Amino acid sequence: MESSTPALLKGEINTTQEQEHDLAKWKLVATGVLGAAAFGLSGEQHVPNYWLLFFVPFVCAYVDLYDYQYRLRVLVIGKFLRDQESDPELQSYEKRCEALRQQRSRDFDLGKWAGIGSSIGASLFGPLFYFFRRPQEKVPDTLLVSPSVALTMWGAGILLVFLLYLDFLRKERKIAGRPAAPAKSTWNELPS
Repeated sequence: MESSTPALLKGEINTTQEQEHDLAKWKLVATGVLGAAAFGLSGEQHVPNYWLLFFVPFVCAYVDLYDYQYRLRVLVIGKFLRDQESDPELQSYEKRCEALRQQRSRDFDLGKWAGIGSSIGASLFGPLFYFFRRPQEKVPDTLLVSPSVALTMWGAGILLVFLLYLDFLRKERKIAGRPAAPAKSTWNELPS
């Protein structure tokens, strides 16, 4: 292996992390545009279409999926660099990063929590505004979606957000070489 390979891979990690930050911005932009359209701020008539807010979980899931791909890419590169001996300094750094990832404080999980937290938080606005809108608000009947359809759409989107997150966690554990989380535990088995 050439001595420049670790430097190229470290550059790939840096580029990937920049792309992750761009994804976070796109999630904000996409959900903001959808929200603006839902509140009728995009047209001259200003007719709210609150049912559009039920698509927010799908937008979040789409962006999260790319984010998870980038995070997994960084983990694979980091694992590869830890196993290489051509650059001991970089190898030592990557080993230290992995040790920090495995600590109880989970210092490296802040971005992951921000991603799933923003997806859930943004997704909660759909039901809140759809079902708790002002009763006196005049909304044309043709623009309303039945509550059962709206809740089904929203539920499917939220389920998708959670399933993608759980799949990411499974893949993350596999790449890190950690055992999968136990399927069932009792209070006595939980770590203190």
